[in-house]
Amino acid sequence: MQPFRSDAIWSKLIRLSGQDSTAIPIRPPWFCLPAWLAAEIHQHVLGLTGAIDLRELVVEYCLVVGFVIWGAARLVRGLRVLPQAAVLGGLFLILAEATFADYANSPYTETMALWALAVFAVAGVAAMIEHRTRRAAYVVAWISALFAVGAKVESLTLVVPLGAFFAVHEMEWGRLHGGLHTRVIPMLAVASLIAMAMWQGGAFGGGPHDQQTNARNELTMTLMPLSDDPGAVAAGLGLPRSFGSYSGTSIWSEHPIQQDPAFNASRVTIPHIGGYLATHPRLAARILASGFGPFLRGFRTDYYLGNFTKADSHGKSQREEHRVAVISWVANHLAWVGFSGILAYWTACLAGAIFLRHRSQKGSLQHSFATVALFLTASAVLQYLTAVFGEGNEVTKHMVISLFCATLTPLWIFAAGFSRRSVPKDDLAEDVSMLQSIGPTSSPLRY
Repeated sequence: MQPFRSDAIWSKLIRLSGQDSTAIPIRPPWFCLPAWLAAEIHQHVLGLTGAIDLRELVVEYCLVVGFVIWGAARLVRGLRVLPQAAVLGGLFLILAEATFADYANSPYTETMALWALAVFAVAGVAAMIEHRTRRAAYVVAWISALFAVGAKVESLTLVVPLGAFFAVHEMEWGRLHGGLHTRVIPMLAVASLIAMAMWQGGAFGGGPHDQQTNARNELTMTLMPLSDDPGAVAAGLGLPRSFGSYSGTSIWSEHPIQQDPAFNASRVTIPHIGGYLATHPRLAARILASGFGPFLRGFRTDYYLGNFTKADSHGKSQREEHRVAVISWVANHLAWVGFSGILAYWTACLAGAIFLRHRSQKGSLQHSFATVALFLTASAVLQYLTAVFGEGNEVTKHMVISLFCATLTPLWIFAAGFSRRSVPKDDLAEDVSMLQSIGPTSSPLRY
Protein backbone atom coordinates (compact mmCIF):
# COMPACT_ATOMS: atom_id res chain seq x y z
CA MET A 1 0.00 0.00 0.00
CA GLN A 2 1.44 3.35 -1.02
CA PRO A 3 1.27 6.30 1.37
CA PHE A 4 -1.71 8.57 0.88
CA ARG A 5 -1.33 11.65 -1.30
CA SER A 6 -4.42 13.81 -1.37
CA ASP A 7 -3.47 15.40 -4.71
CA ALA A 8 -3.24 11.95 -6.32
CA ILE A 9 -6.69 10.92 -5.08
CA TRP A 10 -8.15 14.28 -6.05
CA SER A 11 -6.62 14.04 -9.53
CA LYS A 12 -8.13 10.57 -9.98
CA LEU A 13 -11.56 11.91 -9.09
CA ILE A 14 -11.17 14.79 -11.53
CA ARG A 15 -9.93 12.54 -14.33
CA LEU A 16 -12.91 10.24 -13.86
CA SER A 17 -15.15 13.27 -14.37
CA GLY A 18 -13.45 14.01 -17.70
CA GLN A 19 -11.68 17.20 -16.59
CA ASP A 20 -8.03 18.19 -16.73
CA SER A 21 -6.60 17.22 -13.36
CA THR A 22 -3.50 19.38 -13.87
CA ALA A 23 -5.68 22.49 -13.63
CA ILE A 24 -7.12 21.48 -10.27
CA PRO A 25 -5.44 22.80 -7.10
CA ILE A 26 -3.93 20.29 -4.68
CA ARG A 27 -6.17 19.48 -1.73
CA PRO A 28 -4.67 18.50 1.63
CA PRO A 29 -6.09 15.36 3.35
CA TRP A 30 -8.64 17.09 5.59
CA PHE A 31 -10.14 18.98 2.64
CA CYS A 32 -11.42 15.74 1.16
CA LEU A 33 -11.35 13.42 4.16
CA PRO A 34 -14.68 11.72 3.27
CA ALA A 35 -13.51 11.08 -0.29
CA TRP A 36 -10.08 9.94 0.91
CA LEU A 37 -11.59 7.46 3.39
CA ALA A 38 -13.91 6.08 0.73
CA ALA A 39 -11.07 5.83 -1.79
CA GLU A 40 -8.81 3.99 0.66
CA ILE A 41 -11.54 1.48 1.51
CA HIS A 42 -12.54 1.15 -2.14
CA GLN A 43 -9.03 0.38 -3.36
CA HIS A 44 -7.18 -1.24 -0.47
CA VAL A 45 -9.91 -2.91 1.61
CA LEU A 46 -12.51 -3.91 -0.97
CA GLY A 47 -9.92 -4.25 -3.74
CA LEU A 48 -12.18 -2.68 -6.35
CA THR A 49 -11.10 -0.97 -9.55
CA GLY A 50 -11.36 2.75 -10.09
CA ALA A 51 -10.77 5.53 -7.59
CA ILE A 52 -14.04 5.60 -5.67
CA ASP A 53 -17.71 4.68 -5.66
CA LEU A 54 -19.76 7.66 -4.48
CA ARG A 55 -22.18 5.30 -2.76
CA GLU A 56 -19.38 4.62 -0.30
CA LEU A 57 -19.54 8.29 0.67
CA VAL A 58 -23.23 7.82 1.42
CA VAL A 59 -22.41 4.94 3.77
CA GLU A 60 -19.86 7.13 5.55
CA TYR A 61 -22.41 9.88 5.99
CA CYS A 62 -24.92 7.41 7.43
CA LEU A 63 -22.32 6.36 10.00
CA VAL A 64 -21.70 9.98 10.97
CA VAL A 65 -25.44 10.61 11.22
CA GLY A 66 -25.81 7.51 13.38
CA PHE A 67 -23.08 8.71 15.74
CA VAL A 68 -24.59 12.20 16.02
CA ILE A 69 -28.11 10.87 16.62
CA TRP A 70 -26.80 8.43 19.23
CA GLY A 71 -24.84 11.18 20.98
CA ALA A 72 -27.87 13.47 20.99
CA ALA A 73 -30.02 10.64 22.36
CA ARG A 74 -27.62 10.23 25.26
CA LEU A 75 -27.79 13.96 25.98
CA VAL A 76 -31.59 14.25 26.00
CA ARG A 77 -32.19 10.94 27.75
CA GLY A 78 -33.38 12.72 30.87
CA LEU A 79 -36.01 14.84 29.05
CA ARG A 80 -39.69 13.96 28.92
CA VAL A 81 -40.76 11.64 26.13
CA LEU A 82 -42.36 14.23 23.81
CA PRO A 83 -39.51 16.81 23.92
CA GLN A 84 -37.00 13.97 23.55
CA ALA A 85 -38.80 12.64 20.48
CA ALA A 86 -39.09 16.14 19.03
CA VAL A 87 -35.36 16.82 19.41
CA LEU A 88 -34.27 13.51 17.92
CA GLY A 89 -36.89 13.63 15.16
CA GLY A 90 -35.95 17.19 14.29
CA LEU A 91 -32.26 16.31 14.24
CA PHE A 92 -32.93 13.42 11.88
CA LEU A 93 -34.91 15.68 9.52
CA ILE A 94 -32.02 18.16 9.47
CA LEU A 95 -29.36 15.53 8.79
CA ALA A 96 -31.56 13.84 6.17
CA GLU A 97 -32.55 17.14 4.51
CA ALA A 98 -31.56 17.06 0.84
CA THR A 99 -29.86 20.46 1.12
CA PHE A 100 -27.26 18.79 3.34
CA ALA A 101 -27.54 15.05 2.72
CA ASP A 102 -26.98 15.44 -1.03
CA TYR A 103 -23.38 16.36 -0.20
CA ALA A 104 -22.95 12.82 1.09
CA ASN A 105 -22.87 11.72 -2.54
CA SER A 106 -20.17 14.17 -3.61
CA PRO A 107 -16.47 14.83 -2.95
CA TYR A 108 -17.07 18.56 -2.42
CA THR A 109 -15.22 20.12 0.50
CA GLU A 110 -18.49 21.30 2.05
CA THR A 111 -19.05 17.66 3.02
CA MET A 112 -16.23 17.81 5.56
CA ALA A 113 -17.60 21.02 7.06
CA LEU A 114 -21.08 19.51 7.48
CA TRP A 115 -19.66 16.35 9.08
CA ALA A 116 -17.58 18.39 11.50
CA LEU A 117 -20.29 20.83 12.53
CA ALA A 118 -22.79 18.04 13.12
CA VAL A 119 -20.35 16.30 15.46
CA PHE A 120 -19.35 19.58 17.14
CA ALA A 121 -22.98 20.47 17.88
CA VAL A 122 -23.32 17.34 20.01
CA ALA A 123 -19.80 17.04 21.39
CA GLY A 124 -19.77 20.72 22.31
CA VAL A 125 -22.77 20.23 24.58
CA ALA A 126 -21.30 17.09 26.12
CA ALA A 127 -17.99 18.88 26.75
CA MET A 128 -19.74 21.42 29.01
CA ILE A 129 -21.41 18.89 31.31
CA GLU A 130 -19.60 17.23 34.20
CA HIS A 131 -19.29 13.48 33.61
CA ARG A 132 -16.61 10.81 33.54
CA THR A 133 -15.53 11.24 29.93
CA ARG A 134 -16.04 14.94 29.57
CA ARG A 135 -12.44 15.21 28.39
CA ALA A 136 -13.14 12.77 25.56
CA ALA A 137 -16.10 14.89 24.48
CA TYR A 138 -13.90 17.98 24.67
CA VAL A 139 -11.30 16.37 22.39
CA VAL A 140 -14.00 15.31 19.92
CA ALA A 141 -15.38 18.86 19.88
CA TRP A 142 -11.85 20.23 19.43
CA ILE A 143 -11.01 17.91 16.52
CA SER A 144 -14.35 18.51 14.81
CA ALA A 145 -13.84 22.27 15.12
CA LEU A 146 -10.43 21.93 13.46
CA PHE A 147 -11.97 20.01 10.57
CA ALA A 148 -14.77 22.57 10.24
CA VAL A 149 -12.33 25.49 10.05
CA GLY A 150 -10.01 23.63 7.69
CA ALA A 151 -12.68 22.21 5.38
CA LYS A 152 -12.30 24.95 2.75
CA VAL A 153 -11.28 28.56 2.29
CA GLU A 154 -14.79 29.79 3.01
CA SER A 155 -15.01 27.96 6.33
CA LEU A 156 -11.86 29.53 7.79
CA THR A 157 -14.02 32.36 9.20
CA LEU A 158 -15.54 29.77 11.54
CA VAL A 159 -12.38 30.27 13.57
CA VAL A 160 -14.08 33.28 15.19
CA PRO A 161 -17.17 31.61 16.75
CA LEU A 162 -15.55 28.21 17.30
CA GLY A 163 -12.42 29.79 18.74
CA ALA A 164 -14.58 31.90 21.04
CA PHE A 165 -16.41 28.77 22.21
CA PHE A 166 -13.18 27.24 23.51
CA ALA A 167 -11.79 30.56 24.76
CA VAL A 168 -14.67 31.16 27.20
CA HIS A 169 -14.57 27.70 28.78
CA GLU A 170 -12.19 26.26 31.32
CA MET A 171 -10.90 22.70 31.25
CA GLU A 172 -9.04 20.88 34.02
CA TRP A 173 -6.70 18.19 32.79
CA GLY A 174 -4.34 16.19 35.00
CA ARG A 175 -2.15 18.63 36.87
CA LEU A 176 -3.72 21.53 35.02
CA HIS A 177 -6.38 22.46 37.55
CA GLY A 178 -7.25 25.58 39.47
CA GLY A 179 -6.66 29.20 38.52
CA LEU A 180 -5.00 29.98 35.20
CA HIS A 181 -4.09 26.33 34.68
CA THR A 182 -7.65 25.64 33.53
CA ARG A 183 -7.04 28.02 30.62
CA VAL A 184 -4.09 26.10 29.17
CA ILE A 185 -6.05 23.49 27.19
CA PRO A 186 -8.62 26.02 25.87
CA MET A 187 -5.80 28.32 24.73
CA LEU A 188 -4.13 25.42 22.94
CA ALA A 189 -7.43 24.71 21.21
CA VAL A 190 -7.79 28.36 20.18
CA ALA A 191 -4.18 28.52 18.97
CA SER A 192 -4.62 25.39 16.84
CA LEU A 193 -7.81 26.80 15.28
CA ILE A 194 -6.06 30.07 14.47
CA ALA A 195 -3.14 28.18 12.95
CA MET A 196 -5.53 26.12 10.83
CA ALA A 197 -7.30 29.26 9.62
CA MET A 198 -4.00 30.95 8.80
CA TRP A 199 -2.83 27.89 6.88
CA GLN A 200 -6.12 27.80 5.04
CA GLY A 201 -5.70 31.47 4.17
CA GLY A 202 -2.30 30.89 2.61
CA ALA A 203 0.08 31.35 5.54
CA PHE A 204 2.94 28.86 6.00
CA GLY A 205 2.67 28.06 2.29
CA GLY A 206 -0.65 26.31 2.87
CA GLY A 207 -4.14 26.48 1.52
CA PRO A 208 -5.51 25.04 -1.72
CA HIS A 209 -3.70 27.69 -3.82
CA ASP A 210 -6.97 28.93 -5.31
CA GLN A 211 -7.88 31.72 -2.89
CA GLN A 212 -8.04 34.14 -5.83
CA THR A 213 -10.96 32.17 -7.25
CA ASN A 214 -13.38 33.52 -4.67
CA ALA A 215 -12.27 37.15 -5.10
CA ARG A 216 -12.67 37.02 -8.87
CA ASN A 217 -16.09 35.42 -8.64
CA GLU A 218 -17.10 38.01 -6.04
CA LEU A 219 -16.27 40.74 -8.55
CA THR A 220 -17.99 39.28 -11.63
CA MET A 221 -20.80 37.29 -10.01
CA THR A 222 -21.81 39.69 -7.24
CA LEU A 223 -20.39 43.23 -7.32
CA MET A 224 -20.81 43.91 -11.03
CA PRO A 225 -24.31 42.40 -11.48
CA LEU A 226 -25.62 44.29 -8.43
CA SER A 227 -24.05 47.59 -9.48
CA ASP A 228 -25.79 50.16 -11.67
CA ASP A 229 -22.51 50.59 -13.55
CA PRO A 230 -20.31 47.43 -13.71
CA GLY A 231 -17.63 49.38 -15.57
CA ALA A 232 -17.37 51.81 -12.67
CA VAL A 233 -16.77 48.89 -10.30
CA ALA A 234 -13.92 47.65 -12.49
CA ALA A 235 -12.44 51.15 -12.69
CA GLY A 236 -12.80 51.59 -8.94
CA LEU A 237 -10.61 48.52 -8.43
CA GLY A 238 -7.97 49.77 -10.87
CA LEU A 239 -9.05 47.67 -13.84
CA PRO A 240 -10.07 48.89 -17.32
CA ARG A 241 -13.62 50.19 -17.43
CA SER A 242 -14.31 47.82 -20.31
CA PHE A 243 -14.08 44.96 -17.84
CA GLY A 244 -17.70 45.72 -16.95
CA SER A 245 -18.56 43.39 -19.84
CA TYR A 246 -17.54 40.45 -17.64
CA SER A 247 -20.49 41.11 -15.34
CA GLY A 248 -22.38 37.87 -14.68
CA THR A 249 -19.52 35.59 -15.72
CA SER A 250 -17.38 33.35 -13.51
CA ILE A 251 -13.84 32.02 -13.65
CA TRP A 252 -15.25 28.91 -15.34
CA SER A 253 -16.92 30.82 -18.17
CA GLU A 254 -15.73 30.30 -21.72
CA HIS A 255 -13.91 33.64 -21.67
CA PRO A 256 -13.24 34.41 -18.00
CA ILE A 257 -11.91 37.68 -16.69
CA GLN A 258 -8.56 36.25 -15.62
CA GLN A 259 -7.68 35.34 -19.22
CA ASP A 260 -7.98 38.93 -20.39
CA PRO A 261 -4.46 40.27 -21.17
CA ALA A 262 -5.28 43.48 -19.28
CA PHE A 263 -6.30 41.64 -16.13
CA ASN A 264 -4.30 42.57 -13.02
CA ALA A 265 -4.66 39.90 -10.32
CA SER A 266 -3.23 42.18 -7.64
CA ARG A 267 -6.24 44.49 -8.00
CA VAL A 268 -8.83 41.75 -7.45
CA THR A 269 -8.33 40.61 -3.87
CA ILE A 270 -10.67 40.43 -0.90
CA PRO A 271 -8.92 43.37 0.86
CA HIS A 272 -9.25 45.55 -2.26
CA ILE A 273 -12.89 44.57 -2.72
CA GLY A 274 -13.54 45.27 0.96
CA GLY A 275 -11.97 48.70 0.66
CA TYR A 276 -14.12 49.49 -2.38
CA LEU A 277 -17.33 48.43 -0.64
CA ALA A 278 -16.42 50.52 2.40
CA THR A 279 -16.71 53.60 0.18
CA HIS A 280 -19.86 52.37 -1.57
CA PRO A 281 -22.31 51.51 1.24
CA ARG A 282 -25.36 51.28 -1.06
CA LEU A 283 -23.72 48.55 -3.11
CA ALA A 284 -22.58 46.83 0.10
CA ALA A 285 -26.18 46.86 1.37
CA ARG A 286 -27.42 45.31 -1.87
CA ILE A 287 -24.83 42.57 -1.62
CA LEU A 288 -25.74 41.92 2.01
CA ALA A 289 -29.40 41.43 1.09
CA SER A 290 -28.67 39.49 -2.10
CA GLY A 291 -28.10 36.21 -0.31
CA PHE A 292 -31.64 35.82 1.00
CA GLY A 293 -32.80 34.00 -2.15
CA PRO A 294 -30.27 31.15 -2.04
CA PHE A 295 -30.55 31.10 1.76
CA LEU A 296 -34.29 30.46 1.71
CA ARG A 297 -34.63 28.38 -1.45
CA GLY A 298 -32.46 25.56 -0.14
CA PHE A 299 -31.48 22.88 -2.61
CA ARG A 300 -34.24 23.76 -5.10
CA THR A 301 -32.01 26.19 -6.97
CA ASP A 302 -30.90 24.07 -9.95
CA TYR A 303 -27.26 24.40 -8.93
CA TYR A 304 -24.63 21.95 -10.01
CA LEU A 305 -24.86 19.53 -7.10
CA GLY A 306 -28.07 18.25 -8.66
CA ASN A 307 -30.02 19.55 -11.64
CA PHE A 308 -33.53 18.21 -11.19
CA THR A 309 -35.04 19.90 -14.25
CA LYS A 310 -33.21 17.67 -16.75
CA ALA A 311 -33.44 13.99 -17.57
CA ASP A 312 -31.01 11.54 -16.01
CA SER A 313 -28.51 9.37 -17.89
CA HIS A 314 -31.30 6.94 -18.80
CA GLY A 315 -33.51 9.64 -20.24
CA LYS A 316 -35.95 9.58 -17.35
CA SER A 317 -37.20 12.80 -15.82
CA GLN A 318 -35.74 13.62 -12.43
CA ARG A 319 -37.96 13.28 -9.37
CA GLU A 320 -37.59 14.89 -5.97
CA GLU A 321 -40.22 12.92 -4.09
CA HIS A 322 -37.73 10.38 -2.80
CA ARG A 323 -35.70 13.08 -1.06
CA VAL A 324 -36.30 14.34 2.45
CA ALA A 325 -36.85 18.04 1.88
CA VAL A 326 -39.04 19.17 4.77
CA ILE A 327 -36.80 22.06 5.81
CA SER A 328 -36.26 23.39 2.30
CA TRP A 329 -40.03 23.06 1.65
CA VAL A 330 -40.74 25.25 4.67
CA ALA A 331 -38.00 27.72 3.70
CA ASN A 332 -39.37 27.91 0.15
CA HIS A 333 -42.76 28.94 1.47
CA LEU A 334 -41.15 31.62 3.64
CA ALA A 335 -39.08 33.13 0.84
CA TRP A 336 -41.44 36.12 0.78
CA VAL A 337 -40.00 37.37 4.08
CA GLY A 338 -36.81 38.45 2.31
CA PHE A 339 -33.65 39.55 4.04
CA SER A 340 -35.58 41.29 6.80
CA GLY A 341 -37.07 37.92 7.73
CA ILE A 342 -33.61 36.39 7.93
CA LEU A 343 -32.49 39.23 10.20
CA ALA A 344 -35.51 38.65 12.43
CA TYR A 345 -34.75 34.92 12.53
CA TRP A 346 -31.14 35.48 13.56
CA THR A 347 -32.21 38.00 16.18
CA ALA A 348 -34.77 35.60 17.64
CA CYS A 349 -32.19 32.80 17.79
CA LEU A 350 -29.63 35.03 19.49
CA ALA A 351 -32.20 36.32 21.97
CA GLY A 352 -33.45 32.83 22.80
CA ALA A 353 -29.97 31.40 23.27
CA ILE A 354 -28.79 34.32 25.39
CA PHE A 355 -31.93 34.26 27.56
CA LEU A 356 -31.72 30.52 28.28
CA ARG A 357 -27.99 30.69 28.88
CA HIS A 358 -28.33 33.63 31.27
CA ARG A 359 -31.05 32.05 33.40
CA SER A 360 -29.40 28.63 33.74
CA GLN A 361 -26.56 27.43 35.92
CA LYS A 362 -23.17 26.85 34.37
CA GLY A 363 -22.65 23.14 33.81
CA SER A 364 -26.36 22.39 33.44
CA LEU A 365 -27.77 20.84 30.29
CA GLN A 366 -29.84 23.95 29.53
CA HIS A 367 -26.78 26.19 29.80
CA SER A 368 -24.80 23.84 27.56
CA PHE A 369 -27.41 23.56 24.80
CA ALA A 370 -28.01 27.32 24.88
CA THR A 371 -24.29 28.07 24.68
CA VAL A 372 -23.74 25.86 21.65
CA ALA A 373 -26.88 27.36 20.06
CA LEU A 374 -25.42 30.82 20.60
CA PHE A 375 -22.20 29.94 18.78
CA LEU A 376 -24.11 28.12 16.03
CA THR A 377 -26.10 31.30 15.43
CA ALA A 378 -22.88 33.31 15.25
CA SER A 379 -21.51 30.74 12.79
CA ALA A 380 -24.63 31.02 10.62
CA VAL A 381 -24.38 34.82 10.47
CA LEU A 382 -20.64 34.84 9.82
CA GLN A 383 -20.87 32.20 7.09
CA TYR A 384 -23.67 34.16 5.41
CA LEU A 385 -21.46 37.25 5.38
CA THR A 386 -18.56 35.18 4.08
CA ALA A 387 -20.65 33.80 1.24
CA VAL A 388 -22.07 37.11 0.02
CA PHE A 389 -18.95 39.24 0.52
CA GLY A 390 -16.19 36.78 -0.24
CA GLU A 391 -17.44 33.80 -2.23
CA GLY A 392 -19.14 35.24 -5.28
CA ASN A 393 -22.50 34.31 -3.75
CA GLU A 394 -22.40 31.05 -5.67
CA VAL A 395 -26.03 30.20 -4.84
CA THR A 396 -26.82 27.56 -2.26
CA LYS A 397 -23.47 25.79 -2.43
CA HIS A 398 -21.73 28.63 -0.62
CA MET A 399 -24.67 29.11 1.73
CA VAL A 400 -24.89 25.53 2.89
CA ILE A 401 -22.69 25.91 5.98
CA SER A 402 -24.66 28.93 7.12
CA LEU A 403 -27.92 27.09 6.40
CA PHE A 404 -26.80 24.06 8.39
CA CYS A 405 -25.92 26.11 11.46
CA ALA A 406 -29.13 28.12 11.12
CA THR A 407 -31.31 25.00 11.05
CA LEU A 408 -29.58 23.37 14.01
CA THR A 409 -29.84 26.47 16.20
CA PRO A 410 -33.61 26.52 16.92
CA LEU A 411 -33.55 22.79 17.64
CA TRP A 412 -30.80 23.28 20.22
CA ILE A 413 -32.73 26.21 21.73
CA PHE A 414 -35.79 23.97 21.92
CA ALA A 415 -33.74 21.28 23.66
CA ALA A 416 -32.38 23.88 26.07
CA GLY A 417 -35.88 25.07 26.90
CA PHE A 418 -36.91 21.61 28.08
CA SER A 419 -33.65 20.80 29.85
CA ARG A 420 -32.87 21.22 33.51
CA ARG A 421 -31.47 24.68 34.25
CA SER A 422 -29.49 23.69 37.35
CA VAL A 423 -26.75 21.17 38.07
CA PRO A 424 -27.97 18.16 40.08
CA LYS A 425 -26.78 18.06 43.66
CA ASP A 426 -25.79 14.41 43.49
CA ASP A 427 -22.32 13.29 42.43
CA LEU A 428 -21.89 14.61 38.88
CA ALA A 429 -18.69 12.66 38.47
CA GLU A 430 -20.78 9.49 38.22
CA ASP A 431 -22.76 10.76 35.22
CA VAL A 432 -22.09 8.77 32.11
CA SER A 433 -20.87 10.55 28.96
CA MET A 434 -22.77 10.48 25.71
CA LEU A 435 -19.64 8.98 24.21
CA GLN A 436 -19.70 5.95 26.51
CA SER A 437 -20.98 2.76 24.93
CA ILE A 438 -24.44 1.66 25.98
CA GLY A 439 -24.18 -1.36 28.23
CA PRO A 440 -26.01 -3.15 31.06
CA THR A 441 -24.00 -1.24 33.67
CA SER A 442 -24.41 2.18 32.12
CA SER A 443 -26.69 4.72 33.66
CA PRO A 444 -28.40 7.70 32.01
CA LEU A 445 -27.15 11.22 32.27
CA ARG A 446 -28.96 13.04 35.08
CA TYR A 447 -30.17 16.59 34.61
